[in-house]
Amino acid sequence: MEVEDVDALPPAEVSAEGKRTKGDYPQVEEPEIPTQQQPSPPHSNGGADVVTQLRAWKERGARIEQLLAKKNAKMQEMEETENKLKRLLAMAKRSIDNSKQELAEKDETIQKLREELAKSQQARHSWFVDASTRDPRQLLHKVAHGNLLWCLVEYVNENELDDSTEFAWHCFHNEVEIQEYANRATGEPLTLPDLSMAPYEVERVKKSLKEEIDRVQEEFRRYRVRSEITRKQKDAEIRKMSMNVMAKQTEQISETDLSGELQSSKAQIRRLTKAQAEAEERVRIAVCTVQSRCLIYSNYCRVGLQESDWRRKFEKLMKDYEKLSGTMGETILAMEWRERYEQSVREKQELEKKMEELKLMTSGAFGNGSDNGNGDLQSLRQEFAQYRKRALNAVEQKEKELNDIQAQYHENGGGSSNASRTNSFKEVRVRRMSMESNSSLSGFETPNATKTNEYLKNIVYKYMASDQDEAKEHMEKAIATVLNFTPAEISAIQEKRKQQQGWFW
Repeated sequence: MEVEDVDALPPAEVSAEGKRTKGDYPQVEEPEIPTQQQPSPPHSNGGADVVTQLRAWKERGARIEQLLAKKNAKMQEMEETENKLKRLLAMAKRSIDNSKQELAEKDETIQKLREELAKSQQARHSWFVDASTRDPRQLLHKVAHGNLLWCLVEYVNENELDDSTEFAWHCFHNEVEIQEYANRATGEPLTLPDLSMAPYEVERVKKSLKEEIDRVQEEFRRYRVRSEITRKQKDAEIRKMSMNVMAKQTEQISETDLSGELQSSKAQIRRLTKAQAEAEERVRIAVCTVQSRCLIYSNYCRVGLQESDWRRKFEKLMKDYEKLSGTMGETILAMEWRERYEQSVREKQELEKKMEELKLMTSGAFGNGSDNGNGDLQSLRQEFAQYRKRALNAVEQKEKELNDIQAQYHENGGGSSNASRTNSFKEVRVRRMSMESNSSLSGFETPNATKTNEYLKNIVYKYMASDQDEAKEHMEKAIATVLNFTPAEISAIQEKRKQQQGWFW
């Protein structure tokens, strides 16, 4: 209960680690101001409050002293327990040391007994084999000396726990005695060794082996010299062959590059020719009505907007080129232009794909329409020729703008070798763009003034003969595009149609 009372006190009233600080003692002259002001009655007696506070401080001090006394008692108990554990550890250590000492003394005693046993066995050892001779484990060597045969014998251990081995020499009169002694071994029969050579025979064998070793070493030295010479010759041949192979590979690569470019050009020409033939075939079999041509006209209007978007992108690219030409190198500029060129080509291919899908859709939807196929074919060709003319004009304008910017750059002092190489690289890229634009539209002939007039006449005739408002709207857009109407004129036409029909064009 006392601990709970102390825990219930405010944090400012109980000091850390159970130590009493200045704030724990009552201060009559300077009472402690609590962190949170408690509401007091409007009229309080000051003397009674001081006495109450002193009494509370005394009670708190008494409880804290009791807690400190309990803490000291607990610490004393822990110290006594620690001393007991230390005494137990010391006793265990002394017991372990005594056990180690006893084991060492026992090992010394066992070693002494073994030595005494070996000495006693050597004392009673005899060269000849009798009944007291220990049984053999194996016969290691057999030597003939004089009229006797000597054998080096390994004895069987009398103690199974002992792993040591004992050897001794014994003499025999003949092979029969050796076989009888070997038969005394228990278990698997022993194999008798062959006679060892005499000393003079050993010397003769050693001499012959030494001569053989010298001969083999001399042959090995000669072989090593020959192999080194052969290796150097083969290395020279390999280097020569490598140089020849590299030269041939370089020639093949150069020829492959040229042939690859030629094949890619031929393949591109075949693809363009095939695409042109397919387009002409689709146009030839397509019999489109007025609604299909109106859709194509609206698509051409979107193409015009796409051309203006390309022009803005081209202007942005030229601004980036002016920024990068003074600081960046040839590689970075080439990569930048290459990425943007590929993006433009992808956009162009997507647009052409959409046009082809639109033509297929319209040809499938209105394939069984009217019978004026030849006139529709001519009108579609004229429309494609008009689109090609606008695309060529846009490409020529881009080339002209690029040439002007390059001329201005040379006039401003950018005539270094890197800049000239970069400019030539850009010119090649722009020419490729122009060539691809020309090749993609090469399937249609360039219109002249007569064809343009015929195309315009055909549109005006169909516009005057049509009774559908939607078809007239698309034809008006096509007429405005061909005749290059100004925005003011287009707005006036829209206002007129709005007044007549009451809806926006």
